[in-house]
Amino acid sequence: MRNRTTMLAGALVSGLAVLCACGSGGGGSHDDSSEEPAQPLPAASAPLPVETSPPAVYVAKVKNILVGLPPTDEEVKAVEADPSKLATLIGQWQQLPQYETKMIRFFELAFQQTQIADVDFTDQTFPQRVSINKQTTPLLVQNAIESFARTVSALVSQGRSLTEAMTTRSFMMTPALMEFYAYLDAWQVDDAGKVTDRMRALYPNAKVTITGTVIPIADSLDPTNANFLTFTNPNLAALDAAYPGCFTDPVVYKGGGLANNVQRVLQGSLDGRPNPNGGTNCPPVAGQLAGPLTAGDFATWKMVTTRAPKVGEPITPFYALDQLRAGSELVLRVPRVGFFSTPAFFANWQTNTSNQMRVTMNQALIVGLGAAVDGTDTTQPTSTPGLDATHANSPACVSCHQTLDPTRAIFASQMSWNYHNQTEAAFSAQPGLFSFQGVTKPVASLDEFGATLASHPLFAQAWVQKLCYYANSRKCDSADPEVQRIVTAFAAAHFDWNSLVRDLLSSPITTSAKATKTLADQGEVIAVSRRDHLCAALNARLGFVDICDLDPTTTQKGKSIATISEIVSGLPSDGYGRGSIAPVLPNAPSLFFRAGAENICGAIADLVVDPKNPIAGQKQWSSSAPATAITDLVQTVMALTPSDKRSAPSIAALQSHFDAAVKTGAAPADALKSTFVVACLAPSAVSIGL
Repeated sequence: MRNRTTMLAGALVSGLAVLCACGSGGGGSHDDSSEEPAQPLPAASAPLPVETSPPAVYVAKVKNILVGLPPTDEEVKAVEADPSKLATLIGQWQQLPQYETKMIRFFELAFQQTQIADVDFTDQTFPQRVSINKQTTPLLVQNAIESFARTVSALVSQGRSLTEAMTTRSFMMTPALMEFYAYLDAWQVDDAGKVTDRMRALYPNAKVTITGTVIPIADSLDPTNANFLTFTNPNLAALDAAYPGCFTDPVVYKGGGLANNVQRVLQGSLDGRPNPNGGTNCPPVAGQLAGPLTAGDFATWKMVTTRAPKVGEPITPFYALDQLRAGSELVLRVPRVGFFSTPAFFANWQTNTSNQMRVTMNQALIVGLGAAVDGTDTTQPTSTPGLDATHANSPACVSCHQTLDPTRAIFASQMSWNYHNQTEAAFSAQPGLFSFQGVTKPVASLDEFGATLASHPLFAQAWVQKLCYYANSRKCDSADPEVQRIVTAFAAAHFDWNSLVRDLLSSPITTSAKATKTLADQGEVIAVSRRDHLCAALNARLGFVDICDLDPTTTQKGKSIATISEIVSGLPSDGYGRGSIAPVLPNAPSLFFRAGAENICGAIADLVVDPKNPIAGQKQWSSSAPATAITDLVQTVMALTPSDKRSAPSIAALQSHFDAAVKTGAAPADALKSTFVVACLAPSAVSIGL
């Protein structure tokens, strides 16, 4: 009945669009035609009047952005009585678990740790894929995406300065992610793609053996044990029956990369290889082995400090799972510091022998300082280490390269083009020079680079603007005195992130409660609720864990969930393009967004209206009590409080829709599902700012 449900729903959405907009204020995007006749436009020479928003509108906007929840009547009335109470409410909302969830997603996007898949790690794990196990690969990629965002969330929750995101050597990791970091250190790849297997250097005669004999995993991973690197797998007989001669007990890997072979076993897989008994080559095997990495290894988060080894000290063995699970330190040769050294950032912005870290450095400047090397910077470097001679001779190129090349030399001196240790003397011996937007100084390490970003004059402004994009779906006017006040206050508060969130989201820059230069010059943007806002609101308001299936570690099974995840992948998100300072923000509704939202709402209707298998904590409405359900739909889904003047007309419209559906022969359950879809598609439910 889903097709019928969504067809019934389409009839009333346009009417609700008027109901949800009337009286909401906030500039020319709103339609007040239902309240009073249209007035003639001012003369062309006169400036358009600035229309401000009432608390019923901006309290809902701010709470939705922060936690995805609708406002209560008490909250709106408190702000109506005293607008300064909004900052107090924001402080309370920041204590809710949904705030951490939304901030983690914001940090994933802002620090550009997203837009990646397992294939994007291939240069770091060259020439092999990061993983071939379809069950665990998505978990590892998700761990990599979340890691730095969780790191920043943990830091700011302790009141630490946001500048530590530039300089931290501690990262939130799971044991599985610790294992991956340590594996990357054991698998050295130079500029030419030559692999040095550091584990093979330690154990030159070692081999990996798979047997059906039961061997404790502690023995398999203990270098002092006779069964070191001999692993148990009970499925060998079945595998050998499927691929004769390939999996005769024992299966032995003698050659190739030792570290890679061990890594595959830890993940529960084996690479393909020649058939030891002749015949067809043996295929790779994934998901059919009992890998030592467990589900808990991908779900248990802790802060882990990374550091360089002392003289003569070995790096952390990636296969020492007990040590990784119990410990909170990684000894690594590859420098790991700040957002710009994570495997996820490198997977997002890969370099090569031609680009030689230029894209990596430029994206790091965009993330840290909100500015890119674009040829307009008048800063003159005191020297030009690493300047590309070919481009330096071109007048069209030299202005960018004299800034970018000395700065990217900071990365090039530390890391190979595959993001491992730099072993080429021509680059490792070449010191970098940071020369960007008024700051010029020698920088010899990634630690110094992070400190330079943290102390740069553009830092405060950059992060105020990133939050502006997130909250208001546009850039704030940097010449606006209110924006300048917020930037100054952020710096004065020692870059306390939660203070900035309270300040900006309670400011008329976000609320449009008062006239500002930004509002006067740009009007108020009413944007579609992009993927991350929409899914967070559906989870928070309806009691789902991960209705959009965005996190493979919390996948909810079922046909409806699968339908939603397929649709959501096509909805707009706040991604970043190469070289772009601003995120890509599709704000206007399109036919694809409208159709996608309708199908999502239709799928959810089956889960919340007369559900066959109700889930504790999840919203449920009964078709036997439609009036109660409709009132709740207006408050919960449409986020209109009882005192909001849009509430009563919306209830009446939904009731009329339900009655009409029943009258045409729809069963009460289908009629209420259709009514849910109407509420779910209301502008106040699928937009930011109404």
